[in-house]
Amino acid sequence: MEYLDMYQAACIQPIIRSAETRDVIMENVKRVCELIDEAPQYSIAGAKNTYKNWWAPMKLVSFPEFFIQGHEGNWTHEHYIKNVLIEMDGPEMEPIRNKAIEHEIYIAGCCLEHDPQWKNEDYIFNTHFLIDPKGDIVMKYRKLTVATHFELSMSPHDIYDEYVAMYGDDLSTFFPVADLEIGKIGLTTCMDAHFPENYRALGQQGAEVILHPVLVDPLLSEPTDVWTAINRVRAWENICYIVCSSWGAYVGSLRPENTTPGQAMIANYNGMVLAKSHHPGESIISATINLEELRRRRLDPSRNYPTMLRNEIYRKIYTNNVYEANQFTGMNPRTRESRDSIAAIKDFVDRGIYTRPEKVPDFFKAYEEKNKD
Repeated sequence: MEYLDMYQAACIQPIIRSAETRDVIMENVKRVCELIDEAPQYSIAGAKNTYKNWWAPMKLVSFPEFFIQGHEGNWTHEHYIKNVLIEMDGPEMEPIRNKAIEHEIYIAGCCLEHDPQWKNEDYIFNTHFLIDPKGDIVMKYRKLTVATHFELSMSPHDIYDEYVAMYGDDLSTFFPVADLEIGKIGLTTCMDAHFPENYRALGQQGAEVILHPVLVDPLLSEPTDVWTAINRVRAWENICYIVCSSWGAYVGSLRPENTTPGQAMIANYNGMVLAKSHHPGESIISATINLEELRRRRLDPSRNYPTMLRNEIYRKIYTNNVYEANQFTGMNPRTRESRDSIAAIKDFVDRGIYTRPEKVPDFFKAYEEKNKD
């Protein structure tokens, strides 16, 4: 593989319009393509409006979760099917593929996908994709840790046996890493960042650049701002770059427009923030990815965390299963019923892992009463 030793990655922070009708998706696509054309102006070196002939060419453009469709917690399954879901080879993706070809770049983003390979029409996947300079989708990652309080998307874990039967049971089945001219690329999505295992899975396959788009407030603003903390730590502990796209605003929704205050960011393998958007609204940031520098750092035994894992001990953490697999193999995924982790919480309480409070919420009492052993 012939690698670029140094290039620039850009995060595009768009204003997303909620797909109340399918026409809105194409409106979002049009604006996305305009922003792709403008991205080189926001190179750290500035000036020319071209992706080519840079000291470090801009080769990777990242968009956030739901960037052409939006997402609402109160949308019905029927609304997703009729107005929201797209297929990867459908007309919505064609203009974005063409931009990758035109500018000879890689473009990443997340969309709500219907996959015709699956006979069950009820399945919705939250899919993070990467398009190469030929316009081909070279990798897809389906969000493993879906936000169960918010999403109707299916995690591969929710249909684990079916998923394994179709794609296999390797680590790369669930956490693909693509070896490309821009390095070894891994993809995650939003809530995945709360689980360091998702990033270890990529780091143990050598991922050098991990894309992690979007959290929403109150997780991005002070005093919480776990967004910055999580992204820096995930880069630091896996000795990798992390490229984190965010929403500029979200319009046409019941939620406030600034449900996210921007804050797209890129951090390096030292956990240092290289670029950040400090405001809501449309924005583009960029930073230099120096693969040669990263690879030399990875040869240093000091604080070389991925090579210091004491797995003989750590495996004991995962002896017992926690969140039940295959939850939607025999259930109707059109609802949010059973998507939360209350069964696992009750198990933690019963086993003394969580200490039962003196005042137990009514909903938890009702669940315990309904599920007495």
